[in-house]
Amino acid sequence: MIDLELYRNIRRLHNEGHGQRQIARVLGCARKTIRKYCQGAVLHDARATKSQLEIPLMQAMEKEIGALLEENKTLPKKQRRNARDIWRALKGKGFTVGESTIRRHVRKLAEEHQAFVPLDFEPGELMQVDWGDMRAFIGGVNTNISVFVTVLPYSYAIYASVFPDKSEMCVVEGHVRAFSFYGGVTRRCLYDNMRTAAASGSGVHAVKHKKLMELEAHYGFEGNFCNVASGWEKGGVENGVAVVRRLAFTPMPHALDHAELQQHVDGRCLEYTRTHKIRYRLAGIKAMFEEERRSLNPLPLLPMEAAKTVAALVNSDLTVLLDGTRYSVPLNYVGERVTLKVSPFTVAVWARGEEVYRHKRALQKGDHQYVPEHYLELLTSKPRSIANAAPLRKGIMPKELKDFLSICRARDKEQQLLDIMLLARSVDPDALLLAVRQANSSGTPTYQLVCYYLNISLPDAGDESPGITVEHIDLTEYDRLVGSEEDHDE
Repeated sequence: MIDLELYRNIRRLHNEGHGQRQIARVLGCARKTIRKYCQGAVLHDARATKSQLEIPLMQAMEKEIGALLEENKTLPKKQRRNARDIWRALKGKGFTVGESTIRRHVRKLAEEHQAFVPLDFEPGELMQVDWGDMRAFIGGVNTNISVFVTVLPYSYAIYASVFPDKSEMCVVEGHVRAFSFYGGVTRRCLYDNMRTAAASGSGVHAVKHKKLMELEAHYGFEGNFCNVASGWEKGGVENGVAVVRRLAFTPMPHALDHAELQQHVDGRCLEYTRTHKIRYRLAGIKAMFEEERRSLNPLPLLPMEAAKTVAALVNSDLTVLLDGTRYSVPLNYVGERVTLKVSPFTVAVWARGEEVYRHKRALQKGDHQYVPEHYLELLTSKPRSIANAAPLRKGIMPKELKDFLSICRARDKEQQLLDIMLLARSVDPDALLLAVRQANSSGTPTYQLVCYYLNISLPDAGDESPGITVEHIDLTEYDRLVGSEEDHDE
């Protein structure tokens, strides 16, 4: 190609009768260029075309690349040829071509340019659902977070729930939270083929899990599944996952627990809904969401419970075992069979028709949840076990008590901690923790110092606190001496 001005000058000088050699000398061009353009047989911006010899060679090369790519589909994913492997294979077959050329042709042939039908949704018609994997600092630990993301494709309102995993319970709880956030229920929900929603199959052939069918029945919606490798069918939530990652997880957030992280994510979702406007739409998300809410079906009067129930036996160590983790139970339930109601974040122990105790669910296997209060009577009756008692050393207790155990220098610090816990039966818990904080701030906390800050005297021997004995001095002889002195004065 040459620029338009040069082409115009070549044609003008040629029409004036100048020879090609002279035109080349005047314009400073190669005679080959003058010869090509002087008679107007080629336009100035015409691109070079492949020679008749090159076309069959290119077709043969693309045929070979296509065959290798087809063969790739039959191979295990990690053993498929990449562009460099294909280039080497073609070199072995006599093709003399650069690697970059092969990469370009592989990319061209490998990409499936599908045509998509633009989708349009009515208000309240659909909620799209997907999972996203993100990371956050939970209690200072870099933790993987499973994020349940939902989008209403009519208004593009977004809501996300954070969970420790992608279990069936979390799928149910994610729906319950999303419907509550939106203030109603859509007529349909669309999923990819997540195994916690579809037991088998895909698309119209998907077999739904029983829990999803119960959720459909209770909230009155219909669950649909995308076809395999058809993420465009739920493009709204595919973008929604990226939006949540950018808004709420970049940079990585810090939170004490999942509840605090959820508050952070809730705030970002609300801000996005209030302030964002999708390009090429006439109104912002907030206005369209307010319109869509009027079209949502009403919520059921009672939200569906996500918890699953598990039968368990209370062992002699006062615990029930769930997924490799022990959860403590009060002493009087030892040997009984109880029911555990397990939700994404809690484990509730039920016995004799009532809830006995509600634990936070452990995030890691083996993170045993001992509650020291469950062991107080047992420890009192077995004083030799106090020094090594796991419920005191690793139990679930307020920070003040943990700090006391780490700061106290006394040999019997576990005994003193037990005595402090026993005080909670007769002292206001808030006042007790304040006294422990004051004792800790001294640098040498003791049970006696806690009692001092509580403004109470040390318990008598008959009181409940073990390990504390008060020896009373016999004052009879003192009284006799005092009495004799008074008689002498008279």
